[in-house]
Amino acid sequence: MSAAEQTTARSAETPPPPARSARRGARPLSAAEETRLAARVSQGDAAAKDEMIERNIGLVFALARSYRGSSVSFEDLVQEGSIGLIRAVERFDHTRGVRFSTYASWWIRRSLLDALGAAQTIRIPPHAAQQLAAVRRAEEELERGGMRSVPVHAVAERCGLSGASVDALRGAARVSVSLDETVGDDDSRSLGDTIGDPAGLEPGEQLAERERRRYAWELLKKLPARHRQVLIRRYGIGGGRPRSHREIGASFGVKEERSRQLEREALHRLRELAAGGRPAGDGVQRRACSAGERPARSARR
Repeated sequence: MSAAEQTTARSAETPPPPARSARRGARPLSAAEETRLAARVSQGDAAAKDEMIERNIGLVFALARSYRGSSVSFEDLVQEGSIGLIRAVERFDHTRGVRFSTYASWWIRRSLLDALGAAQTIRIPPHAAQQLAAVRRAEEELERGGMRSVPVHAVAERCGLSGASVDALRGAARVSVSLDETVGDDDSRSLGDTIGDPAGLEPGEQLAERERRRYAWELLKKLPARHRQVLIRRYGIGGGRPRSHREIGASFGVKEERSRQLEREALHRLRELAAGGRPAGDGVQRRACSAGERPARSARR
C-alpha cells in the first residue's frame, strides 16, 4: 500500500479536524477545565472527548507548521496530527498532575513523523509508479507462493520487465533520510531531535519520574550529613555503586553494625518527613550530635 493510500485509509477511520474558524474561536482550556474534562473523558463521556479535541486542535496546527515544505501537504499533516491528538485525549491521565498540552505534543509529533516516514520523498513518474506497483504485487504473490527471498529474475519475468528495471524501481522506492536534516521554519532542530525513544517512558511518566527524584533529593537534604551519606552509598544514589555496610563503616571509621543502625535511623526519618510530620524527639539528630555532627535545620513550615 502506498503512502497516499495509507493516509487515506487512516483518514477514513478518523473524524476530520475542526474547521479553521472553529480552531480560531476555541479558547484554550484552563488547568481546572482540563482536569474536569479529562475526568469525564475517562468515564466514557463522548461530548467531553469532542470538546477536549476541539479546544486543543490549535496545538496540532502549531506543530504541523514545523514540517511545512515536506513531502506531505499541510492538510495531510493536520489530519495526521489530529490522529495523535485523539490518541492523547484517550490515553491522558489527569491524576498525574501533567498539563495536557505537554502530554499531547509527544503524541501529535509522533503521528506527524510517522506520516513523514511513510511518505515518498522522491517523486516517481506516473508510468514508473505503475511499474513499481506491479513489482510489489509480484513480490507479494511470490512470497505467498512460498518464496522467502524473492529473486530479481522471478519478479522481472512475472512483470515483463528487465532485471535492471526491477532493481532501479526497488532503489527508487527506498528513501534515505539523514537524522541531521533540519526541520521547522527556522531550521533550528534536526530530525533526530524530534524522534522519541520507543523503549522509553511516555511524557507523563517521564515528568512523574523526574518529580519523584526531585522530591527524594529534597528529603535527603533534610537528613544529617552522615545519615544522608550512608543512604547515598548504600543504595548507589546519584549513579554510584551500591556499597556494603562493611565498606560504609570502613569509610566512616565505625563498625558494620553502626552503619546498619545509621541506615535504619535515616530510613525512619525519611518516612516521617514523607508523611509530613516532624520526627518525634529528633533522636537521630541527638545521636548525630554525639558523633560530632551538626544537626540539619528543620524545614520551615
